[in-house]
Amino acid sequence: MTQGRSNDGLTTAANGGHRRIAYCECGARLAGDDERELFSAAQRHLAHHHPQLLGALGPRTVSQMAEDVGGP
Repeated sequence: MTQGRSNDGLTTAANGGHRRIAYCECGARLAGDDERELFSAAQRHLAHHHPQLLGALGPRTVSQMAEDVGGP
């Protein structure tokens, strides 16, 4: 999966159809093809935009925040 950020600096996008998305309280959309990629996207977002929260959200919490959105 190739990662990128949209022009707004808030979206971590996956090229192609991603299967899981979650939204940060700041409005950023996080995406991944699976739980591991989604958690990585969340960690990257927190590190860049909310460093004080880095490590505060575990994989289970990110998974509970997520929803399925189609894809292969």
